[in-house]
Amino acid sequence: MSGGPAGVWRWRGDALLLDLDGTLVDSSAAIERHTLAWAARLGLDGEAVVAASHGRRDVEVVRLVAPGADVAREVAWLHRLSCDDTEGVVAVPGAAELLAGLDARTWTVVTSAAREVALARLTAAGLPVPGRLVCSEDVTRGKPDPEGFRAGARLLGVDPRRCLVLEDSAAGVAAGRGATAAVLAVGPEPVPGAHHRVPDLRPLAARPLRGGLEVLVRADRPVRVASLEVVA
Repeated sequence: MSGGPAGVWRWRGDALLLDLDGTLVDSSAAIERHTLAWAARLGLDGEAVVAASHGRRDVEVVRLVAPGADVAREVAWLHRLSCDDTEGVVAVPGAAELLAGLDARTWTVVTSAAREVALARLTAAGLPVPGRLVCSEDVTRGKPDPEGFRAGARLLGVDPRRCLVLEDSAAGVAAGRGATAAVLAVGPEPVPGAHHRVPDLRPLAARPLRGGLEVLVRADRPVRVASLEVVA
């Protein structure tokens, strides 16, 4: 990513690897509601469980905060609730417009959510579902391990070094960096390790290039975090 025309940051490469919750969809209210309900079910500190869950797969959260629990049973309980209750799940501002400008071959979703949950949230938010995506079932190690983003790049047949990762969590940013991708943080607060940050997806515009794509980040309110050499 580098400076382009005045007030614009530009990235050129082959593909976008997009996190789901907090990046494409705002599911924070639903996730907190479900996590608190699950914590109460096991008699755990709800706020501590919510804090531990950001960016992690449910299976890892269960193992972390309830090591004596039946992991498969608890994960299934959480997945069912997440699919049945999508109230308040909406698209992050600018998400629909960004995806509308992308060739289906140049983007996918890489999420810590289970496939059924991811599809339910994309549908609830009115966003397109990619033909292939990387979900919790598709990896053995969740974020911050880079396995998921590497898998996403393989799905699209591209080098992860020529990918731009969009993420909202510290674990996700670390995973993107570990996969050697450029990383754009999405959200109101800085995320350590990101190369650049936007408050939501409205400052972004994408356009196809021969053999790839270009993403423009309008910098009306510059939030550059660190310099990054553009992959030409």
